[in-house]
Amino acid sequence: MKAGGRTLYEVTDGNVGRIMDMRWLKTDAARFRLVGVVNRLDRGDFAALTGDTSCGEVRFIYRLAYSFKKNGKVLASRLPFNFSAVFNVAPDADGGCVGVAGRWAPQLDESVDAGWLTGGPLERAALTFKQLELNAQVVRFPSGQETEFGGQAAYVMRIFGIDGSAVSEKPLENTPDTARLAEDAGLKAKLAEYIRTDVAAVDLGVYQIPDQFLAKKVISWSTFGSARQANHPFTPLFQSADFAGLDFSALKLVRTPEALVERLDNGACQGCHQAGSTAGFHFIGFDDKTTSPLNRIEVGISPHLHADIPRREAWLRATAEGKEPNRFRPLSFAPPATWNDAGEVDYAPAEMAMPCLMPEDAARFGATWQCGGGTVCTPLAIVSGVRTKLAQCLLPKDSPKDSKAMFSGHPCLTGSIASNAAQPFNDRYTITGQFAAFAPGISRIAYTCRPPKIGVPAGIAYRGCDDRDHSFAAFKPGKSMPNEICGLVGGKKFDTCVATNNFDQCLGGAVNRGNRPACSADHFCREDYMCQSLPPDTPGIGKVRGIGFCSPTYFIFQMRIDNHATPWSGAVRATMGAGFGAAEAE
Repeated sequence: MKAGGRTLYEVTDGNVGRIMDMRWLKTDAARFRLVGVVNRLDRGDFAALTGDTSCGEVRFIYRLAYSFKKNGKVLASRLPFNFSAVFNVAPDADGGCVGVAGRWAPQLDESVDAGWLTGGPLERAALTFKQLELNAQVVRFPSGQETEFGGQAAYVMRIFGIDGSAVSEKPLENTPDTARLAEDAGLKAKLAEYIRTDVAAVDLGVYQIPDQFLAKKVISWSTFGSARQANHPFTPLFQSADFAGLDFSALKLVRTPEALVERLDNGACQGCHQAGSTAGFHFIGFDDKTTSPLNRIEVGISPHLHADIPRREAWLRATAEGKEPNRFRPLSFAPPATWNDAGEVDYAPAEMAMPCLMPEDAARFGATWQCGGGTVCTPLAIVSGVRTKLAQCLLPKDSPKDSKAMFSGHPCLTGSIASNAAQPFNDRYTITGQFAAFAPGISRIAYTCRPPKIGVPAGIAYRGCDDRDHSFAAFKPGKSMPNEICGLVGGKKFDTCVATNNFDQCLGGAVNRGNRPACSADHFCREDYMCQSLPPDTPGIGKVRGIGFCSPTYFIFQMRIDNHATPWSGAVRATMGAGFGAAEAE
């Protein structure tokens, strides 16, 4: 990045790139906290491809967290740095998986304790370590530097094998070494032949590209991650002609060569973790009580994981009953669906601001999904070098600003991204238009369009909170959740008091209120935003238990690597560049 003209620093107050401070991996003030245990017995479908007889996997997900005292206060937060310890699960005595699946059969809820897990599904003797997977934010460019992107971040993805004291790198599953393949025409031709031969497995979503074609380290990129060329590693390698002549008629999802390449892109590590994800992650977990109430998240999983859980449950139920499970995997940005053992998938309509396929893109695939709730599939960015457009289910672009359907947080800008294949950090986003409700000449009835330079990708519709909003008057028991909620906005002062845990100071002047999209465990935020919790002593919070507000990802302090309070310096460095909400606070 430095060679490409991007200046980087570990700790900075200015609008320059910030990199991970490796001292967090050495200090006694930090540790990797277990935030989740994930049943992936359905990964047995992949094990079978290589002759592995295990019954899938169990994953223990750890997230870097720190806690230390300074000036009499406990300073604590998590950081966007995950390790996933993956274990293979031993089969039943007869070599099957019916009993293994049955041990997970009780519906998991808050009453299930660690004793039940370790004495049953997580019995240590049945687990064999497989690998350690890393997904970590390593660079962040603030919105003050990326004024039209609204910020950028880079995430490194690697897999390690561990055998005693020996550590090795392992290939990333189904993720091509794009640079090496681009330089070796013979190797690329062999990969194309593998894809042509195994096209039915790729369509199903259960395939294993041979190691000789795979990368051992990749970087995924946000913002606009689902659309970025760098997160579509197969697209620059193959053209439609490379897969011309294939018979797609019997396939479930893929209908054209273009769809086949998109299917491969989505199955690569960076493709999956930047489409239907939350800031490059699918599992974040919840905060403990040491985390500042102004730095807590309400929903700890991604839209993809939420949508995929019913599929995994259906797979587990069928296996426990000795039936053949439905092995099909949807695209990672697909909405929730109803699954059955006959192999049928019935997608629910995509909710407001959730991903969708434009009609010309959807036509390349088999059964897909529609936008619900009066929304229309609308592209937010046209990207050079990418065949599938970034699109979301949004209000029609000609909706008036005083429309009752308009809400705070709705995108207000469209744009284009000029891709830089060799240096994705130098991709450039250009604003090309506005939604009609925010076009010049329209009277300022209710909502304004807040620009990306304050940290809001694609801009947001914004309306301040009135007395009814402050009291959550629109939230009624038994009624559907309104689209917007009176949340928090901040800025530089907010960043400082969160980092120093000066909660009283925050509430006394650094925190302002403004309307944001409402979110919950069943209703997710759009790409580049995530569901933040309201502080527990917010007046009237009893009306909105379990409901949060959508914040730009990097407005949430724990979702960025830079400017945290540190145990190794004498002063707290927590001021930021252009902080989200600064313009609104004026």
